[in-house]
Amino acid sequence: MENKIERQFMNHLQRDKNLFADFQLLDNFYALDQQILNAIRSAHPVRAEQLLETLTFDLLKLPVTDEYRSVRFYYRGLVYHVIRMIPVDNPNVQTALTYTSALLILIDELTTTLDFIDAVPVIVDSLTKMMAFLSPPVSTNPNVTTIIYLIEDHLQEPALSLPWIAQRIGMSNNYLSALFKQEVGESVPERIRRRRIDASIADLLGTNLPICAIGKKYCFTSCTAYITTFKTYKQMTPLRYRQLFLTSKKRDAST
Repeated sequence: MENKIERQFMNHLQRDKNLFADFQLLDNFYALDQQILNAIRSAHPVRAEQLLETLTFDLLKLPVTDEYRSVRFYYRGLVYHVIRMIPVDNPNVQTALTYTSALLILIDELTTTLDFIDAVPVIVDSLTKMMAFLSPPVSTNPNVTTIIYLIEDHLQEPALSLPWIAQRIGMSNNYLSALFKQEVGESVPERIRRRRIDASIADLLGTNLPICAIGKKYCFTSCTAYITTFKTYKQMTPLRYRQLFLTSKKRDAST
């Protein structure tokens, strides 16, 4: 029996022996993994989402029979890593276990590249909440919620800015800026830019609109500004992002 098991193991190992033939890719994987964990520990979900998206696209490049196996394997490992950090005597351990169960089921249900990318915010948000069980709860300011809603409701309006928001809710620019940065971990202009990029992806992947037209729709001052900002948050140009999606969509349709 042992020899049979050993042969099975060696066959599996041989099949994927070239998985990390590119050691630069392996080094990049470990670096991104550590940065993702650090961002989750530090309650910086925006950064964690950006890094996890990058790592996901890297894993999809690996030469394996099932292109999604590596991504699914990593996502599951990330979830297990976080739940293991929460002691069994933690009063929130049952809630954390419930999050874990739901996440693992979700991960097993992901079947396309877009599914995995769409799952990134959900996974990061859940893991950040789980990690927060290890620290005292952080108070939230209702003004911050108002700021977030104003940003979400006016992404396609050129007037949207820190001074515009401050005037709407009756705060000074400096106070609003400091409050939002402290509570959310990013500045108001950063939040606006990031959410405009996130929102533009629906047009990028769901329509045939030209790249520059999408950038104009989301109030970027020029096509170059949109492309540069998109690359900052997504680590690739919007054209490349669209191409990867279309390629994966064709591949999914053929299987």
